[in-house]
Amino acid sequence: MKKNLFSIFILLIVFTLGACNLPTSSDTGLSLEEQAGTLAAQTLASNQAQQPTETRVPANTPTSIPLPTMTPSPEVSPTPTQKLSVPAKPSLQKYDFFCSWNGANNDLSITIQWIDKANNESGYYIYRNSQQIADLSANSAVYVDLFAVDGGVSVNYGIEAYNNLSRSDQATFTVSCQ
Repeated sequence: MKKNLFSIFILLIVFTLGACNLPTSSDTGLSLEEQAGTLAAQTLASNQAQQPTETRVPANTPTSIPLPTMTPSPEVSPTPTQKLSVPAKPSLQKYDFFCSWNGANNDLSITIQWIDKANNESGYYIYRNSQQIADLSANSAVYVDLFAVDGGVSVNYGIEAYNNLSRSDQATFTVSCQ
């Protein structure tokens, strides 16, 4: 099957490349089509006549591939697992807030920054008026909140670190728009 495909491939190459170089007049009395057919038949015949030759193997050449030897792997002692503990309470660094009248009440815009004192937290929860409003990734230290609030009403915020074991105490503070 491969030989036939190869022969067809050669035939196509002969037709596409050889047709451009065929003589325009025939000295043998054959038409261009007959000449191309003859050339293709000769190519196929020479291809089929060729026999594969045996490749000589040089001396000292291994005739089989040696199998790799198995080396026992060293025993690995288990690493001690880090014992989880309650994450350290974040330390409130600063908070900046701005109140603006929106026609019905105030828009409170606040930026909260804290110091990440925990080295084993999975993240931080942010609370507004005892309701969790955000779940931040570990090592976070800033949160921005926008909240509509009536004038004179206090808004309480809390920040706590957490991990799979527990939660830290909250760092809390209160703001209000006058």
